[in-house]
Amino acid sequence: MEWILQWVKSGLLFGIVSSVILMLCPNKSYAKHIGLVVGLLFILVMLHPVMELMQIDEDTYISYIRDFFAVSGSPDEISGDNLQLYEEAVAMQVKAALSASGYPVDKIEVQVEEDGSVSKVSISFSDAVNNVEVPEQYIREMFGEEVCVQYEGNW
Repeated sequence: MEWILQWVKSGLLFGIVSSVILMLCPNKSYAKHIGLVVGLLFILVMLHPVMELMQIDEDTYISYIRDFFAVSGSPDEISGDNLQLYEEAVAMQVKAALSASGYPVDKIEVQVEEDGSVSKVSISFSDAVNNVEVPEQYIREMFGEEVCVQYEGNW
């Protein structure tokens, strides 16, 4: 009976803390996203005592989640659609950084290995660029010296 009382107390305490967090949210557009994260954390807080009662340890829970989402392979490898999404995300990040620095970037293509390392970055400029050493240095600092950087267009 004591664990039920403790469970209710932890749920109420988390509800109060999450309400304060949502009230302190600086912008109402962030409130939806913060509310989602807080809601997911609330579910975890409420499930924790049930998992202890059923004697489900962390390894069992992680293996269940992997089986449910059909995650296969080693956790250090990226494959399939995830690899493509990762390539697009890296390309968008590099394009945003170079555009913010004043480079007229038209298109960026990134090739990523299965272990998550970037192997090749192809940059296409829309206008003439005089100094390509700065973007190349930025890319090599981010992804390592072994990355192959190619340029297309007017440079």
